[in-house]
Amino acid sequence: MKNHIFMFIASVLSIGLGAIESDTQFENDQVRVLKIKINPHEEVALQHDDYASVTISFKGGTLTQIDSTGVKTSINFPKGEAIYRDPDPEGHLHTTINDTCKPLELVIVQLK
Repeated sequence: MKNHIFMFIASVLSIGLGAIESDTQFENDQVRVLKIKINPHEEVALQHDDYASVTISFKGGTLTQIDSTGVKTSINFPKGEAIYRDPDPEGHLHTTINDTCKPLELVIVQLK
């Protein structure tokens, strides 16, 4: 069975203030819509993003993605702007960390 983008819903590695808040807002055969909140210094468990997605941040913010080889990438989410992300390449795994002082709230639309 394929892992899905942000499978952390079931397998969160919490660091800092508590568990990542997530809620599936809508799902059908074509899309899944998730609403998530990642508190300061929280880390999302190792994952593979199988689907392309469009993400919108309520307040704006930045996440740090670290791949399985240790390469770090900053992902900026400008307030109210839609950001498109391709699915991960085959075999690519990463963790995601909110290493800022502010919570990051996102709506993620996965394109199945």
